[in-house]
Amino acid sequence: MEFIILGLLNGFCITLSRILNGQLSVHNGVFHASFVNHIVGFVSLSLLFIFISEPVSTLPQDLTLYAGGVIGALYVAVNSFVMVRLGSTNSIVLVVAGQMLFGLFIEVYGFGFEQFGVQFLGAVLIVTGVFLKGKLSFKNN
Repeated sequence: MEFIILGLLNGFCITLSRILNGQLSVHNGVFHASFVNHIVGFVSLSLLFIFISEPVSTLPQDLTLYAGGVIGALYVAVNSFVMVRLGSTNSIVLVVAGQMLFGLFIEVYGFGFEQFGVQFLGAVLIVTGVFLKGKLSFKNN
């Protein structure tokens, strides 16, 4: 149960972080906001690393393992760009739908089609809901 609560709190933190970074990007641009976001994150994690983590003796030699940092930085920049144009709800829901679809792809690739139908239907319903919400908002304006 504590992991479910921790996962939910992490979702709250990601949403709040993306909203704040999106607002920062309105004032100073997407890349500046993402740069500031990562500098502040680097300082914060460095302090946690110094005071909490144990020393690292060796680093992995496989460079593909470090691609997550590049992808994470691009995610922050793209999300800051999209957040102020689509709104927080649409942006977050589309990110979750994208995560579901790619997670589904990884699971099908690794484990087969055992739960493919229900999960795929859930992702399609999320994307359809965002599309319909956008259509209704457009008609009302």
